[in-house]
Amino acid sequence: MKNHIYLIEDELDIMFVYKTALKAADINVETFGDGKSVMAKITAIQEQKEPKPSLILLDLVLPDINGLEILRAIREHEITKDIVVYILSNYSSEALHNIEYIKPDKFLLKSSITPTHLVELVEEELEK
Repeated sequence: MKNHIYLIEDELDIMFVYKTALKAADINVETFGDGKSVMAKITAIQEQKEPKPSLILLDLVLPDINGLEILRAIREHEITKDIVVYILSNYSSEALHNIEYIKPDKFLLKSSITPTHLVELVEEELEK
């Protein structure tokens, strides 16, 4: 589904700011505050019960599941491996950049990206 993205973020105030900015840009955003609910959605996509999003904005630090596990689940399945995933986190580690097989399409540091810039990056991706 074009123009439909997932925002996976457990900090509600950050989620609200990003969601508001994305919706103002007329981008359809589905939000998830924990790993379990998004894993259920990913499984439904893999079982072809749900349409694929155009882009996933994924926080690494979630209350229940590490974001890298979610990324791995996406990358290891034929149906979801091509979904564009941007890591959106304040956690940066060189180890992340060395995980070739589950590499995100972009790594964005929350502390250095404004909601406006995030919207611009998302719009660029959706126009591809």
